[in-house]
Amino acid sequence: MKNRLKKCKQLTCFIIFLLISCLWLSESLSGSAIKERIVTAPHPVLRQRATDIERGDHETIQLLIEMADYIEESVRPIAGISLPQLAVSKRGFVAMIEEEAVIMINPKLMKYGQEEPSLEGCLSLPGQFGYVSRHSSVTVEYHDEDWQKQVLHLKDIDSFVVQHENDHLDGILIADKMLAAPAQSLRNSDIPLE
Repeated sequence: MKNRLKKCKQLTCFIIFLLISCLWLSESLSGSAIKERIVTAPHPVLRQRATDIERGDHETIQLLIEMADYIEESVRPIAGISLPQLAVSKRGFVAMIEEEAVIMINPKLMKYGQEEPSLEGCLSLPGQFGYVSRHSSVTVEYHDEDWQKQVLHLKDIDSFVVQHENDHLDGILIADKMLAAPAQSLRNSDIPLE
């Protein structure tokens, strides 16, 4: 009887281990699936003005949730990622705001403050880095993944990230906005990509 109980416990532990391993593997695969979907210039979707996301578009909202998981779990720093960067021409992106991935659906920006240079790189323009002019603060209205209306007032780097991702929704890349200063060919690995 004791032998049977011991084998049962071992089997239970093994099954739990397998379940946890499968969950971990599925999470890892979903992250790599996002990475593999990232398109680079000159992909035509990067130049399109994206369309609004409809309230019942659960497939797109689920994709945004997976994108949020991807940038939170990424080994290299990623400040944001937009749907057009995954060849989906819809108005949504994820931005890291105060170390949290925030999903923004159909965002509307109001820009404030003076313009200042922001050193940026882009997942869709590998190896290109340069300064672009960004407003020092923005107010952004958007829907979250639960379709609740949200408003954020952002400054500095958070403001720059949201402006960068919002540009993707309008078919604008950093290469279109680079300032006259020469682009950086070497990049500090602590500066996140967008």
